[in-house]
Amino acid sequence: MALDGIVLANIIYELDTLLVNGRIDKIYQIEKEDILLSVRNNGTSYKLLLTANSNYPRLHLSLLAKNPSLEPPMFCMMLRKHLSGGRILKIEQPDFERIVKIHIEATNELGDKEIKYLIIEIMGRHSNIMLIKQDNTILDSIKHITADKSSVREVLPNRTYFFPPNQDKLNPLTTDKETFITHIGSKNLPLYKCIYLSYSGLSPVIANEICLKAKVDGENIGTNSSEAILSELYDAFEGTLSLVKKNTFSPQLYLNSDELPIDFYSMGLELYDLYTKKTFSSVSELVETYNFEKSNRFNVAQKTSDIKKLIHTFVDRAVRKKHIQEKALEDCANKDLYKIYGELLTAYSHQVPSMSKEFTTMNYYQEPYNEIVIPLDDKLSAIQNAQHYFKLYSKAKRTEIAAAEQLLQVEEDIKYLQSVLLSLDLLETKEDIAELRAELLEMGYLKKRKGLSKKRPVKKSLPFLHFKASSGYDIYVGKNNYQNDELTMKFAKSSDLWLHIKDGPGSHVIVKLDHNTEIDDETLIEAASLAAYYSSGKLSSNVAIDYTIKKNVKKVPGAKPGMVIYTHFKTVYVTPTEGQVKKLMI
Repeated sequence: MALDGIVLANIIYELDTLLVNGRIDKIYQIEKEDILLSVRNNGTSYKLLLTANSNYPRLHLSLLAKNPSLEPPMFCMMLRKHLSGGRILKIEQPDFERIVKIHIEATNELGDKEIKYLIIEIMGRHSNIMLIKQDNTILDSIKHITADKSSVREVLPNRTYFFPPNQDKLNPLTTDKETFITHIGSKNLPLYKCIYLSYSGLSPVIANEICLKAKVDGENIGTNSSEAILSELYDAFEGTLSLVKKNTFSPQLYLNSDELPIDFYSMGLELYDLYTKKTFSSVSELVETYNFEKSNRFNVAQKTSDIKKLIHTFVDRAVRKKHIQEKALEDCANKDLYKIYGELLTAYSHQVPSMSKEFTTMNYYQEPYNEIVIPLDDKLSAIQNAQHYFKLYSKAKRTEIAAAEQLLQVEEDIKYLQSVLLSLDLLETKEDIAELRAELLEMGYLKKRKGLSKKRPVKKSLPFLHFKASSGYDIYVGKNNYQNDELTMKFAKSSDLWLHIKDGPGSHVIVKLDHNTEIDDETLIEAASLAAYYSSGKLSSNVAIDYTIKKNVKKVPGAKPGMVIYTHFKTVYVTPTEGQVKKLMI
């Protein structure tokens, strides 16, 4: 669900309580469209996240957002110039729209105090963050909207700022019963659509909830609805909005049977009575819990799209090479027959008539001894034909050896590239991306970019995914091939349990065990489920997972990162689920 006016009102109430009169200490631009403000108020430091990401636009207090950027972009520099040290005076939601206007008093270059407005518009792909002067002149925005992109409103420095057109929607906080009945009853649309198309800040979800509370069929047409029905609808509408006016919020997260989030809201919804409900004391924590992982994955996917495209190209190229080598091996299948032709022609050359196109004799080199017809070049003698067949045999033999070697190499390349594609789904941070790029650079799949050597090297840390089994055992999962090598060959002890999907690309999984400790069945199944989830079998059922103690896992000299051999293993079959994985996360 996108943030609607009610959820946004809940967020503003929380921000107003905690941030008003606070000082802005630091300003970061942590992503292309994300701004992070560090605000200090009443001895406590808060982090306020504003993001104009078209897929996950929002603002809220954050506990998870970090600043990985070393060089601030121009928009961030501009915000620092105008807002650093500024005091937050007021936070408002104009006309209950999905717009937040933060009033900030800061000192200008001459030492005078000025009021400026930091505005975020939460409107899908039209979302934006802007800094506005008190006279409504735009200083700058995180997205520039030119006349060729929007004929309605330009968003550029030195232009006058005005709110986006609201499509003649009314403010639900200031409406009355007569106005409500007139607007809803005049529309030839289903009642739930009449509600959210008539009033700003209301989403289809809350419109359906209002209909449900009024015990009215939301699919009824507005123009066909009686005044009694519209009156019941207004009572439910007013009851819902009264909670907003009183700042009576109850942030709720709704979970499915696998305990995965499906939606959230700032109050209880009868629509979701069949789902598990989790209540939060902070709406910021609720919104961050629901959105952070999704937005993180989206940002990582954007930053690694070039890698994914390149790896797919290498996979396609390797598959074509594999077909070529397989065809070469198929063509070499007759090499032994060429040798037999040569041997028979040499042995019976005196019996071969000159200028013959074929020679029939008994094949004494293969049981049962049957007649064999040998094709001949009538321009060559029997011995010359024999030599020709010996050359074909020798060439086919060399080709077969080379093709077999090439085929093994290509299959190893494909297996490695598939493991890289899998690891793209496990990346979480800029450090993860940098580590994968470094791996591909070392393996020769990426070219070194200019100036790369001047950048700070990738920070070494303990980067593995960490889980806790129900029994208390620590379980670690590698996120890329370098991490798989590090996890298995250096981090794991010889007595630890090692798991991996059978005959497929996947992460290495380690269960930390004491010496001579027998693993219980529940922990084994949980670890195997992680190995299946972080593998090519993620969406499959009854995935085969091999497991053995780490001392039975060996690294072949010269093998690609993440490639190992193992012995004395057993196999368990599991069906991975995201809910199960979430339960094991630390």
